[in-house]
Amino acid sequence: MKIPYRWKQKWYRALRRWRDFKKRANLFFHFVQDDIYEIDKVAHPYLRVFNVLLALLVVASILIPVGFELTPELEQLNYQIESLLLVGFVVSYIVRLILTSDRQNYLKKRWFEGVLTVFSLFILLDLWVPSTSIIEPLFFMVEEPEAFFLRFLKGYLLFIVVIKFVQYLPELLEDQRNTARFLVYSFLSLIAGGTLLLMLPGATQGGQGLVFIDALFTSTSAVCVTGLIVVDTATHFTLFGELVIMTLIQLGGIGIITFATFLFLFISGGLGVGQMNTIKDMVAEKNTSLVTATLKKVVGFTFLVEAVAVVAYYFSWNMEFTSPGQRFLFSVFHAISAFCNAGFSLFTNSLADAHNATNWGINITTMVLIVLGGLGFTVIWEVMQRKTDQKIWRRRLSIHTRVVLVTTAILIAVGTVFVLMLEWNNTLAGHSPAEKFLLSLFQSITTRTAGFNTVDTGAMGVPVILGMLILMLIGGSPASTAGGIKTTTFAVLVRAISMIIHGKKRMELFKRTIPNIIVFRAMTVILLAMICISVSTILLTIVEDHAFLDLLFEEVSAFATVGLSRGITGDLTSWGKGIIIVSMFVGRVGILTFMVAFATRSDNRKYRYPEESIMVS
Repeated sequence: MKIPYRWKQKWYRALRRWRDFKKRANLFFHFVQDDIYEIDKVAHPYLRVFNVLLALLVVASILIPVGFELTPELEQLNYQIESLLLVGFVVSYIVRLILTSDRQNYLKKRWFEGVLTVFSLFILLDLWVPSTSIIEPLFFMVEEPEAFFLRFLKGYLLFIVVIKFVQYLPELLEDQRNTARFLVYSFLSLIAGGTLLLMLPGATQGGQGLVFIDALFTSTSAVCVTGLIVVDTATHFTLFGELVIMTLIQLGGIGIITFATFLFLFISGGLGVGQMNTIKDMVAEKNTSLVTATLKKVVGFTFLVEAVAVVAYYFSWNMEFTSPGQRFLFSVFHAISAFCNAGFSLFTNSLADAHNATNWGINITTMVLIVLGGLGFTVIWEVMQRKTDQKIWRRRLSIHTRVVLVTTAILIAVGTVFVLMLEWNNTLAGHSPAEKFLLSLFQSITTRTAGFNTVDTGAMGVPVILGMLILMLIGGSPASTAGGIKTTTFAVLVRAISMIIHGKKRMELFKRTIPNIIVFRAMTVILLAMICISVSTILLTIVEDHAFLDLLFEEVSAFATVGLSRGITGDLTSWGKGIIIVSMFVGRVGILTFMVAFATRSDNRKYRYPEESIMVS
């Protein structure tokens, strides 16, 4: 199809405006970097520590009103923290002004901070000398000028803290020698932060906060995009708690390091070779020179799909909401949760209630998001891209993409028929044939990693549950938000079995020879996964008093980061929750990646021992 000339002109104009905007943004953010100032090198480390303490004060002053009920004691503490924050901000600005050799450039570059410093002095004077009132005439249109200015200052400082972290990221990436270990630590850090936030009284409706084990479980489930819950997300959390969970899902889905690196690229414009070597495995890019472009595609595609899904959800709900804001919140939350294959829902029964179970708009939107999130970004981009870098028409998809697409299609079709046949007169009874097909298709798609459900999983028959265990274990595809052993691993295993049975000595798929190391890797992943699931299930049977099938289902769901449950998650003991937490984390990071992160790597030996056969039957 030929694109009209006027559309091309509009597209080119939009691109030019975007480049101009990025250039202005780079210039604007450049003033935050310390290296443009010639500050005394002896004082610089102390100033950095001082800035860290100032950042902690900012976070504390923001979390206290949001996360706690403001008693008189807490109000006094918050007042003292805000006073220290103002003093610290003024002192930081003045000390840097004194130490820099180019004060004129400093004042020119940081004129906005200079204005904030003057207002901070006025606020301090009003606080310490109540008889004075300098700030009120300046903010005559605001009812509480001091509170307004403090909120603005805290927002600005929090913004600076984020920028500082993003600018420190390249140095952090440059120092990494073990990418797998760095990935593990990044997930652990995000889980720890989420746990602390969910323990705040303001995160829950009762004002008590979650106990440590429940907060750790919920944070791990959100970061690892699993969806298993020990408390009802719909009724137990406040708006603050729901926003924390939604943020954890988003950062856990695309990776906190991936997102932070994307922000750095937006601010600075580029990465070094060492930094790209560290990040390339996280975005599943083999070519180091293409890491930056791939990273932008991953984050950009994620936000684009989620934005479209928000609109689709918003107009598909067929229930009453208290306000348009709540309707929008539900749309955003479910769009992020579905695309990241998390399975968290703001409805008590997930999507199994009467309003959503057979709602075609909700079902189709959710299924499309789950499939797109589970295919993997590299597969999606290859399918979308019509030409190669050399502008030569692509004749065929890569072997990886073909395996992913074919295996995914087969698993969805088989799962749909399986559920439809065995649950026709059970959980699907009372629905029309079209609705039965829709429900079966949804269960087939969500079972492989998403965790949403439109029928009661606990009411399904044993044959279907056993089939779902297999689908959950297989999971999604590499470089995606899905878990499991991955579709490619399953395809390689099936092909290896066929190859051995037919007496072939080489692995062949779609007229291509697959290296033996790929076969060994697939078998290793499957063996490690089975060992992990077996050990965890045995431990669960020791510490829990539930049916074996329910415990096995719970463990496979956790390891494969699916999130489906037969209703026992909230009744698990602390030991049981701990086992599930470890399984969710290992399953999200990847069992092989987790092993590699802490294994001692041996050098490749240049010699080879004589071959000798052993009997295997």
